[in-house]
Amino acid sequence: MSPLQLDLARAAEERSDPMRVRDSRLDIAKGVLILLVVFGHLLPRIGLDDGLTNLAYTVIYAFHMPAFIFLAGITARSTRLIERIATFVILLIAFQALYYVAERRIGDPFAWSWTDPHWIMWFLLALIWWTLTVPFIERFPRTLVAVSAVVGICAGVLPFAGSELSISRSLVFWPFFVVGKVYGAKLFALTADLPLWTRVSGCAVAFLPLLALFVAGTDAGWLYGSGNFDHLEVSDPRGILIRACLTLIAFLAILALLAAVPDMRGPLTVIGERSLSVYLLHGFLIIALTPALAEFFSGGYGHAVQIGAVVISGFAAGGIAFALSSKPVHWIVSTPPKRAAAAIASLLTPRERAHTPPDPARNAR
Repeated sequence: MSPLQLDLARAAEERSDPMRVRDSRLDIAKGVLILLVVFGHLLPRIGLDDGLTNLAYTVIYAFHMPAFIFLAGITARSTRLIERIATFVILLIAFQALYYVAERRIGDPFAWSWTDPHWIMWFLLALIWWTLTVPFIERFPRTLVAVSAVVGICAGVLPFAGSELSISRSLVFWPFFVVGKVYGAKLFALTADLPLWTRVSGCAVAFLPLLALFVAGTDAGWLYGSGNFDHLEVSDPRGILIRACLTLIAFLAILALLAAVPDMRGPLTVIGERSLSVYLLHGFLIIALTPALAEFFSGGYGHAVQIGAVVISGFAAGGIAFALSSKPVHWIVSTPPKRAAAAIASLLTPRERAHTPPDPARNAR
């Protein structure tokens, strides 16, 4: 297929798929969530263990990654599958190495592993596993919704479900990806024109279970999704019940988020459009800021410090996200890996042979 034919095919694919056209509400939702990702990673670094910061941490981690994965499912496609997976592989290897170098420079390197992605890198490996399931989701959508729900809730019974190969998180969060792929666009459409009072009440209702998780002292390990039930020290039946409740709570929060996001353009829209660069790069700034943040909030100023920690972390998260979503930064992070992945895919994908029409004059001879 010639480059021109390839461009025309991609343009036809985008026209036939309404979600390929940029949706401001989708980008704003991604912008809100990537801010929460940065904010959630800043909070533990300030060195405080108090009610307000723990409440913010619990609320964020109970739904922000499930919601982010749900949105990833909406935009997932089986077309150019090799190119998409190659892009994730390139980013995973490159940024795993970059984070190793960065942490080695500050004297706190992690143990290098090809099978256990470091820190935020688990998401890229999980994206590879989820993307591989997209053709099956498109072929058997309702079946995969049911299967993924059972797998996600019961994944903790598997003795090998842990951080290796991001298996535990891939299985636990898979239902959000599948539901996003199958029903995400419809849910966005259904929540587009809800009245204001419905949006506000929906957010209030969704917040109550999140608050209950904090009051109940939910272990953060449950929210990470990275360990099996043995690791979390619960029996299988109890673990299945807890995981089912956490899954339902996260889905309720996702629905509230879809209802809350407005249809408008603004800074959050840009941050959402370029959330990949924010996700991959914000860890470097957090590593650099950690000593200063911990020292600043170590003076012991009581409740004022709690409020100040949350407020300053929020502003810092916004500043980091805005800086890392600039067009040049996003281009550097996204374009070279995509071009390299396209080149790899072209080598691995069989090319169409050019069809030469028969020559009537030659046949006559």
